[in-house]
Amino acid sequence: MASDFSIVDLSPEWALVRVSGADADAFLQGQLGNDLRKLTPALAQISSYSSPKGRMLAAMTLSRAGADIDIELPRGLAEPIGKRLRMFVLRSKVQIAESAEALLGLRGAGAEAALRAAGLPSPARAMEMAGADGLRVLRRHGALPRYTLQAPPAHIAALLAGWPSAERVGSETWRLDDVLAGVTVVLPQTQDHFVAQMANLDRLGGISFDKGCYTGQEIVARLHYLGQLKRRMFLCRGDGAPPEPGTAVHDGDEGQAVGEIALSAADGAGFAASVVLQISHQASTTLRVGDAALSVPQSYEY
Repeated sequence: MASDFSIVDLSPEWALVRVSGADADAFLQGQLGNDLRKLTPALAQISSYSSPKGRMLAAMTLSRAGADIDIELPRGLAEPIGKRLRMFVLRSKVQIAESAEALLGLRGAGAEAALRAAGLPSPARAMEMAGADGLRVLRRHGALPRYTLQAPPAHIAALLAGWPSAERVGSETWRLDDVLAGVTVVLPQTQDHFVAQMANLDRLGGISFDKGCYTGQEIVARLHYLGQLKRRMFLCRGDGAPPEPGTAVHDGDEGQAVGEIALSAADGAGFAASVVLQISHQASTTLRVGDAALSVPQSYEY
């Protein structure tokens, strides 16, 4: 009998960078776009790390692990972002290293019941977090119930043994969930391309506009207070194989790109994509990626 939830091994595509030390909070407060004072053991947060030009080098999920802070990133960014952060530690009492803990995704209508049956908490709202027996559970964004479980690999393996009938799906499925939910994902191909609001980080609660200075803050604040934002992230669909992140989006025969793919994933016979698009083209019926036509963009609702 098929279960009504599925399991995704997230560790091949996602990694955790752990920041520890007496000055960890103060250090990250000056580097990242959200307010670390609002990060609690029960509430994770989305944030970003930007260049001095205000464009995102990474979008991330922050959570507290005891006295430490974990940064969840695409695996391809974990080492370079960790290295870049360490460049600015200077004399601060901060240590930055990749965590050995594993990440497991749990998704589907029966995910909450599966957690409870295993004696684990099931946070009700997006970004809420709870722990039990050395394992932490985070509710993710999206209409589909989704959770990330974080724990040492041996703990995850023991947990999996208790769900023998659960469907195992690949990371492409989780990527599609992120696309449909409008989650901001920055990959190596799109680093330094988007100011945070362009990729809807403000709508996801991923920016603080009153925390004070951080790297790239001047550009982010200017867009917010002067209302000059010209791009937003929308959901589009198309036929064929999913285009790579960073692929240009054109409108009709216009030679100049009007947007680009932030994230895409297979969806049935075609694909779904998060597209950072010029707002003036959001009603267009002639968008395309290469020779593939795109659907009329849909605004994300969070």
